[in-house]
Amino acid sequence: MAVLYMRKLEQEPESYDSKFTTLTKGVNLEVRDWILDRIGTSKSILELGCGTGSLATQMALKQNNVLAIDINFQMINFAMQNYPSDLKDGTLLYQTGTFTNMPVSENSQDIIVSTFMLSELRPFEQQIFLRNAWKVLKPSGRLIVAAEFVPNGFWKLLFKIKRWRYKKKLRRLKLRSTFLLKWFFRYIEPIGFKINAKKDWKHGTIQALELVKMDDKESNEPGYYQPEQKKFKGIISQLRIYRCIYTGQVDLVPIDPGLYKSGNPDKTSPIVVTANYEFTFIKVMRDLKGLDAWVLCVDSNGINVWCAARGNDFGNNQLIEAVEATGLKNITEKKTLILPQLSAGGVATPELQKKNKEFPFRVVFGPVWSKDLPDFIKNRPARKPDKMKLAKFTLKHRFRGFITHTTFLLRKIFLLPLFALFLILFALSLIGLFDKLWWVGELLLWVIISNILITFLFPISKFTRRFIYKGIFFGTLNSIALGVLTYYLHNSIVYMLMSIAFFFWVSFFSTMSLSGFTMATSPSEIQEEYPIFSIINKILLTISLISMVVGIILL
Repeated sequence: MAVLYMRKLEQEPESYDSKFTTLTKGVNLEVRDWILDRIGTSKSILELGCGTGSLATQMALKQNNVLAIDINFQMINFAMQNYPSDLKDGTLLYQTGTFTNMPVSENSQDIIVSTFMLSELRPFEQQIFLRNAWKVLKPSGRLIVAAEFVPNGFWKLLFKIKRWRYKKKLRRLKLRSTFLLKWFFRYIEPIGFKINAKKDWKHGTIQALELVKMDDKESNEPGYYQPEQKKFKGIISQLRIYRCIYTGQVDLVPIDPGLYKSGNPDKTSPIVVTANYEFTFIKVMRDLKGLDAWVLCVDSNGINVWCAARGNDFGNNQLIEAVEATGLKNITEKKTLILPQLSAGGVATPELQKKNKEFPFRVVFGPVWSKDLPDFIKNRPARKPDKMKLAKFTLKHRFRGFITHTTFLLRKIFLLPLFALFLILFALSLIGLFDKLWWVGELLLWVIISNILITFLFPISKFTRRFIYKGIFFGTLNSIALGVLTYYLHNSIVYMLMSIAFFFWVSFFSTMSLSGFTMATSPSEIQEEYPIFSIINKILLTISLISMVVGIILL
């Protein structure tokens, strides 16, 4: 949890050390002492992510030559202002920099130190970090890292609860979340390190590792990590698909990003790129039907292609780092990457070469649906037929969309309020003040019926692309349908009229929420509509809640 909240602390260098010590309950000081005990003297040391320079200072005072870098200029400036006055035999130099471009030559460092930085790196970035560290370390040089890990057993549950609480704070502060070190231990040996020493605190939540560089005398290059082949057939895989669909697709369900095999690919086999969302991976692998191909899963943070591309999780940066981290250009002679068409909202092909002049591939956008991949790969049409490029929201997709979207709304929006209302009504019914517990079930029924109308009748809203107008249309339609049903159930004009505003609001809100499931709009269009939608939504919700409560009291 400490690294999660570091996002906020990094904006305040003056109080960073004291607040971080409070946050970790002093464990960071124990980590520092453990590192200082292991580094020795007269060493060339590179510290990555040095922060305020407190550890760099202590290492230099032990007669070491320390170069400390950090991407945050405020931190470097603060560290330089507090340069130690009693430094004699060692040296200490601060400068801005990152792990992607270390300001030292290869085979030049005895030790590299990095504390509480790895959790800020995505899985591919962690692999690139290890490879770059390997390159600049001397033979048998040491890499000492400390970071937050996911503990095992009972403590894993407590860790997730605390992380959930801290992530809510980060969202309020509009700060990006950190990444769990879920697969880090898998990268160590393939890239070229071995664990020499290890220490953990707080049931394994915080760990420090001393890694030793293993020399590859033949290539003098670090290795690449390649994930094990993942099963995509059978009952377990099908249950994983159902988990993604029927829980509203609100959870991140990532697989280990990396390079996978369909069939037995070689250097001339096609390269298919997709997201590391488990459902997407299973679907792509099944639809390839054993066709010999490389499948590159970019780190989309466990989100499907469409949503990831809309949310900056499947774009140029993710594609570039995937190619670099996997060493793809050394494995294949192909110079073309086949990307899903729905990633076009995130991947700007003209910008790839500008971001990375050495990017070795050109990009083509394949079909919308993975079932068309074999045909696309075999025939490579100069112009894709409509079935490959049009994302139609068919009856089948609308049925799945209804289940997924309704589950999403219940889990994220309505479940807690309905549960709280149930408890209140139950308590009131026990003391005989208000015997209308059935109201909770009726509210749930309204949400479900509203979404049935929206998803199954969605094609008749094609008269506009604007989801605010669609929301008004479905809000009106829903008000009529539920109004008739409510009058039939209760035979009360007053209760029906007082509930109309809520009928309208739930459909208006649900229609806008459905925009991400339909592929009938673009992120820019939704962003343009959202400020107006937000104002209308708040007004409608306030009016509907007041009128609905009055209606149930009068019934």
